[in-house]
Amino acid sequence: MLSVLVIALLIVATGATPMAGTKNTFDSMQRPNQPARNGGAEILGFAAIIIVTLLKVRAIDIMDDNVTAKIFLAPGLARWALVVLLYGYHDRCEETMRPIAENTKLWHLGITTLATLGLATYLLGREALWMGLAVSLLALLSRAILHRRHAVLTQNNFGAVTDLGEMLTLVLMTVL
Repeated sequence: MLSVLVIALLIVATGATPMAGTKNTFDSMQRPNQPARNGGAEILGFAAIIIVTLLKVRAIDIMDDNVTAKIFLAPGLARWALVVLLYGYHDRCEETMRPIAENTKLWHLGITTLATLGLATYLLGREALWMGLAVSLLALLSRAILHRRHAVLTQNNFGAVTDLGEMLTLVLMTVL
């Protein structure tokens, strides 16, 4: 029951923006240039939300120790993945997100990397470095796939990377 409340709190705290981004991103992957048919074309986005949410809940359920630190670090690592996603990609972002991407400099990436991975390593040990590697690879692979599929990155894509980054981090925290 606690895990459901924690995930509900995360959803409320973010205004469900990452969840909406996940839904919209997966829906657009299903039908890049096709019109919706019979209202069922958005099933992939809904399925992605259900799967990601269930994985988060289950991961928190089976965490054995240091649960509080892990719950706070997962969103932090996921937001750090956004900095990795944005750095050096300003020319491939939609107009509304371009100023943020243009202002993301190497020193931003360096400071956020040192702060995030330093705190995570202090709290969780070297497993945090593996989590950081996995989340950064998720961000870079997502960036490549989404750019190839849509040519520009949108705010929905950033939400999806955040949501998937949280899920991946929580799952890795239970496995490592």
